[in-house]
Amino acid sequence: MKPANLIFICADQMRYDALSITGNRIARTINIDHIAARGATFHRHFTPNQICSPSRATMATGLYPRHHGLWRNGVALDERLPNIWKALSQAGYATKGVGKLHFQPLLAPAERAMPESLAYWERPGREGWRGPYFGFDSVDLVMGEANESTRAGHYAAWLRRNHPEVVDLYEPEAGGGSRAEDLREVWKSAVPAELHYTNWIADRAVDFIERQSKRREPLGMFVSFPDPHHPFAPPRPYCDLFRPERMPKPTIRAGELERMPAYLREGDDPTKEPYVASGEQPREQGFLLRTDAISDETLSTAIAHTHGMIQMIDDAVGRLLEALAGAGILESTYVLFTADHGELLGDHGLLRKGPPPYRQLLQVPLVLCGPGIHPGTNIDALTSHLDLFATLASLLGLPTPATDGIDLKPLLEGRISDVRDFLFTEYHPRRDACLYNQSVISREWRFTRYPNQPAWGELFDLRRDPWEHWNLFPEKAFSEQARALNAVLDRRLPPQPLIANEVLGAY
Repeated sequence: MKPANLIFICADQMRYDALSITGNRIARTINIDHIAARGATFHRHFTPNQICSPSRATMATGLYPRHHGLWRNGVALDERLPNIWKALSQAGYATKGVGKLHFQPLLAPAERAMPESLAYWERPGREGWRGPYFGFDSVDLVMGEANESTRAGHYAAWLRRNHPEVVDLYEPEAGGGSRAEDLREVWKSAVPAELHYTNWIADRAVDFIERQSKRREPLGMFVSFPDPHHPFAPPRPYCDLFRPERMPKPTIRAGELERMPAYLREGDDPTKEPYVASGEQPREQGFLLRTDAISDETLSTAIAHTHGMIQMIDDAVGRLLEALAGAGILESTYVLFTADHGELLGDHGLLRKGPPPYRQLLQVPLVLCGPGIHPGTNIDALTSHLDLFATLASLLGLPTPATDGIDLKPLLEGRISDVRDFLFTEYHPRRDACLYNQSVISREWRFTRYPNQPAWGELFDLRRDPWEHWNLFPEKAFSEQARALNAVLDRRLPPQPLIANEVLGAY
């Protein structure tokens, strides 16, 4: 009997409550919801790091960033480490990665010859390279979001070769004056939807499903969409599907940031491009900014465009499900959908992501269907990206090396209802050592400490304040609770602000 297949779908910068299945009243994510209806929805799933590359490396390896070494963007993952894709390949699976992988820095120097760096693609003929790469037999890379996607990678090479007239349509100036002046990363993309990277990724994934389903080997594929990461620039019709004036307002409590660590009273410049060029003075990861200087209209448009990008991804997911069904392998395939991390999207008066470990950044969607998973299962246990390697290997009958995660198969089978009392997260900064922070999360509390700045701290009562709008750390009445959770961190995740892995770039 042929082993089960795996389709692992990842979005970039999508928060837990972005889907209709997780309670979003604006979203119409019928295809992602269909995965949930066929299987399980995880309602307390978190990443241990709110930044792209560290989180993606954790999804692949099952290790904390301090253990896999990719502790911040701009650092490369060690190719020698075990990961889920290597495990599949070694078990005889045909493996493929399509889209944004982000295991290596975009700004790594040319002498490193790293395929996910811009410098690698400056030499002619690079588009002929397809792998192998981190356990993938072959890859089709998209590098960057919106207009950045045309600079390097397989998609950029394909676009320039087959549709050179479309390259300039990615630029904001092609959007017919739709670019917002108070948030320069908001515009309507002029790129035809069928040539946009979201559909290009779906095209290649569908092609792989159709070809591989006729062969003896089972398939294992990572399908990774760069959106809904900023810039907020979907193409038509998706940029017009949701009306800005009908978007829910971000949730902000008056005075909440005054109770938070002082760095949150600063922020990035919304009129500045959210990228760091080689040699530019580094800005903090995530380009966190305050929304004070952004108009309600512009912020509502950014939210509407985010929903548009999510809708485009959902349509692409629908194409993958149709391809699996058409090939007769949907029933024998595990399909997983998640995101690397979330997006603040105006909550707390903040946008994008950054050092603060807010729930909007750490909690992400996770739905999973496949053989043996009971339809309509809802899981309320505390789960983590740390668990994905062990769980998928267990479901597929593969050997698993030691990881920092937990095999969730007994949870999916209903044999247990919980797996841990605490989740742990850790943020390593790019620029300011004071921003290094560690968090412990339980069902009742989230406590965060800044080991290099002991006067700072965050404590939230998740029963009364589930979306973390009122920091209790400054109040003496809660000091005992903070001390108790700090002791848990001391025992389980002692401070480790310095990680021995070379920084190769900002991204």
